Amino acid sequence: MRLTNIAESAINAMIARYLKRAILVALVGIFGIVTLYYLSAAGLMALALTYGPLYAYLIMAGIYAVAGLIALTAFYAMRSRPAVRQNAVGDAAAASMSPRNMQIAMLVEAVMLGYSLARKSGNKSII
Repeated sequence: MRLTNIAESAINAMIARYLKRAILVALVGIFGIVTLYYLSAAGLMALALTYGPLYAYLIMAGIYAVAGLIALTAFYAMRSRPAVRQNAVGDAAAASMSPRNMQIAMLVEAVMLGYSLARKSGNKSII
């Protein structure tokens, strides 16, 4: 079996697993929306019997408006914020990451990795 076949089968298995999960999440979402619809209809009927149709619609609209505001607040609170440097150490680290320094660091890492693989491998091959 070639290395490309192994990689292809691993990627196909991963895609199939994520596709199954996506379908399951979509089904749960659809059933959740249908459930919310029927609960809203039942609540509207109960409120209409107690307060009349106009006030029942206004109460349901208020409930959905509050739920939307809660969701918007939660979304706003969980958004990602950019990192802020608060000390000189962060500035020095950013200055040391120039493109030339990054190239040197990558070369050193490649040499170290090659050396460690040469010591461990013996006559083994990865293909």
